[in-house]
Amino acid sequence: MNHGRYRWRTWLRRRLPWFLIDRGVADKGKADCGRHEWYNSDNVVEHCYHCSAGVRPYDPDRQ
Repeated sequence: MNHGRYRWRTWLRRRLPWFLIDRGVADKGKADCGRHEWYNSDNVVEHCYHCSAGVRPYDPDRQ
């Protein structure tokens, strides 16, 4: 079963205090994670929770 890359970083980001996350302790991965999970960033683009490579235009009809 493939859970995708960088899932452990996302798990860590949910549990670390913000001051450590702001220092880059658990940054998103730079390469494509291979299995994006999207969030609406600013009603213009959506970003992947796990990697920096995952970016797509926002579509309110897509869910």
